[in-house]
Amino acid sequence: MEVPIHAVVLAGGRGERFWPRSRAARPKQLQSLTGGRTMIEETLARVSPLVPENRQWIITSEDLVAAIRALLGDVPRIIGEPAGRNTAPAIALAASEIMKQDASAVMIVLPSDHHIADVVAFRRTLERAVELALKNYLVTIGLVPQSPETGYGYIERGRDLGANCFSVERFREKPDRKTAEDFVNSGRFLWNGGIFVWKAGTIMEKIAAYLPDLYRATREWQERGGLEAGAEALRHYFLPLQKISIDYGVMEPASRERPPVGSGVAVVRGDFGWDDLGSWEAAGRYYPADQAGNRVSGTALALEAADNIVVCDQGLVALLGVRDLVVVRSGNAVLVCHRDRAQEVRRLVEELRRGNMEEYL
Repeated sequence: MEVPIHAVVLAGGRGERFWPRSRAARPKQLQSLTGGRTMIEETLARVSPLVPENRQWIITSEDLVAAIRALLGDVPRIIGEPAGRNTAPAIALAASEIMKQDASAVMIVLPSDHHIADVVAFRRTLERAVELALKNYLVTIGLVPQSPETGYGYIERGRDLGANCFSVERFREKPDRKTAEDFVNSGRFLWNGGIFVWKAGTIMEKIAAYLPDLYRATREWQERGGLEAGAEALRHYFLPLQKISIDYGVMEPASRERPPVGSGVAVVRGDFGWDDLGSWEAAGRYYPADQAGNRVSGTALALEAADNIVVCDQGLVALLGVRDLVVVRSGNAVLVCHRDRAQEVRRLVEELRRGNMEEYL
């Protein structure tokens, strides 16, 4: 009998580095940053040939459920978290619901806000990962590094399992520049992009082993009825949970085990044009450029201006005699910063929050 595959899309982030377009009521995953459909729609479209709509799940914050439902309709199923508790609790909620249907079902866990250039290669990579998951591996997708990035975690490859699949020797936290260069030059390391594949039953077994409090709360929630018990029951069991990522809580300790050949933690090498679109600097790569290197989404006039990124949702942005800026006009706010500071935009959001300037968030 064919084992069912489910897709679980993690969509609870706030995308604060994309302020002022990304706002509390409509964050990054509900925006179109590279043109066309929203990022969450693109994520579901990429996996739809592998996963039917009735096996698609969205895990988000409870205040975004209505907006996502308005965008996507009655499917997929949406779980609204009462508070952000990082990825391990979110995954446990979804896995426990999927297990009610079939404990052997395979879960593909995906962030909702990444860009994938080669969708066909991406699906082939997921298919290889599913094959490993069916053998009881915990599988992560390792991305071929394009540069010695210090903002990503890394995965060190171990034993060759064939077909671009490897055991995981260890996970490494975000490195300094020299260490990142060593990782890339060695050829043994891949970026950790937060894409996972495993059986629902397998990940719950590991959660029970490494995160017993989370497992206990999830089990008690399911004994009460799970999602069918309503929002108050979810709050009762979810709010006391520790904030912890699935990487730190499960994948890292599981990778330190040395199980028999044919199980454990595995990585599939992925080379499909992945981009986490972490800032306006990254998004600008997908906007058309003029002869002076200005990259524009919307309407802009640039005179004696070069190498700027301009996003204009309405009206006009005019530039004169400036270079290397990010300028974003969206709603009731305008952002201007140097391109080198694009990763720091969330500092502005934090300052607005401290100043009780909620109308701009």
